[in-house]
Amino acid sequence: MSWLLEFAAAAAKTDTLANKPDHKELLAAGMLGEVGGALSEFKKHKREGSAYPLYEERLLDEIGDTLWYFVRLADVDTPGLLQMLPLGTPSDERNKSASLLALGAAAGRALEAVQRSNSEGLRIALHDIWQHLRNVADVGCVDLEEASRRNCKKIASRWPTAGEKKPHALFDEACPEEEKLPRLVTVDFIERGTLERPQILLRYEKVNIGDRITDNIADPDGYRYHDIFHFAYAVYLGWSPVLRSLLRSKRKSDRFADENQDGARAVIIEEAISASVFSRAKRVGYFENIQQVDYDLLKGIQEFTKGYEVAHVPVWQWEEAILEGFRAFRQLRELKGGRVTLHLNARQLIVEQLR
Repeated sequence: MSWLLEFAAAAAKTDTLANKPDHKELLAAGMLGEVGGALSEFKKHKREGSAYPLYEERLLDEIGDTLWYFVRLADVDTPGLLQMLPLGTPSDERNKSASLLALGAAAGRALEAVQRSNSEGLRIALHDIWQHLRNVADVGCVDLEEASRRNCKKIASRWPTAGEKKPHALFDEACPEEEKLPRLVTVDFIERGTLERPQILLRYEKVNIGDRITDNIADPDGYRYHDIFHFAYAVYLGWSPVLRSLLRSKRKSDRFADENQDGARAVIIEEAISASVFSRAKRVGYFENIQQVDYDLLKGIQEFTKGYEVAHVPVWQWEEAILEGFRAFRQLRELKGGRVTLHLNARQLIVEQLR
């Protein structure tokens, strides 16, 4: 079986649009959108040159997504079409921009054909799209097989099947007990200060930890409770340099981990992620009644964490950590404080009212 047919079989298992009445139209529109993304990446590359080092990686990602929509649309419209498509080098010689523009035009024709229920026009457009995808590969932009492999890996990380959805192991399992994040932790979030300037104080085992925190912004937004996000990262990712510092659980016996995974830079990165996600969350009601996190935000987090142990955690765990962290945040904000229990082994974060 060719890599294209293997990819098509994998794509069919992850098609969440399959039960939609406008399935083909959604696939065609999605393909056109991904081709537009590829053109946008090419534009950035031409405009910024070496100042845009992510070009090849981002383009490969966009072409992988385009391939996903292409094989799904081809399978749904014309079963057996993919088996007839040539995999060799095309004879049509173009430069990068011409190949990408031709690909975009063909994707537009495919969407128009779907909207007009023009089956013959769609089949012609699909053949053209495949030709232009091969041209894109031939002029040196991407390797289509590699793009398909990366797409499968991305989908498994972002939208795993039930059998694939296994959280990454905790990073400090092999460490001495005193260097592990405690597997069961209870911390009180106590609100103090005045109505105009409320503060949050954290207490762990009857001892104050960290600094008293205000919202640090003119328009109050509850960010004083933001340590709950670090707790969520610890529970759902097994990672939080901030919490390690607060609980004095740094891995001192491992110089590499102590300096590179638990050090100041890792703490700054975690705080930056927390602040960045919070800014996005404010625009969507702090993720209330929302079951998904914007994939662009999750990709940004992946960029932040490259080179750190948490980069090995699949994307779906980040989504869970963010959504569960904001669930707890909303509870704390409503209760004006609370008792938070972290169960790292059970991957649970529980908020209760202080008594």
